[in-house]
Amino acid sequence: MDATRTTRHLEETIDNFEKQKIKDIKTIFSEFITIEMLFHGKALEVYTAAYQNIQKIDEEEDLEVFRNSVYPPDYSSRLDIVRANSKSPLQRSLSAKCISGTGQVSKPYFKGV
Repeated sequence: MDATRTTRHLEETIDNFEKQKIKDIKTIFSEFITIEMLFHGKALEVYTAAYQNIQKIDEEEDLEVFRNSVYPPDYSSRLDIVRANSKSPLQRSLSAKCISGTGQVSKPYFKGV
């Protein structure tokens, strides 16, 4: 009689433990799945916006902007301005001597030449 009562009590304890375990696992997985669905839903929104932005790119306009940045329309005139305003080191030294009043340029002396 005692063994039967103890066995029944042990079976109830095991049964209650299993019910609680199943309930806990169900709760944990439900929360996990909910969080994952929210994450992937947000990721889908971001990917959708990115896809739409990529589709809006005007290839011809982008190529034109690139070409204008690499080859400015007035490239040759800019080059002429730079050449006109810059002097080589020799031209600078000649103009400095002329300004100082000597007007003479000394020839450099090189050994062995």
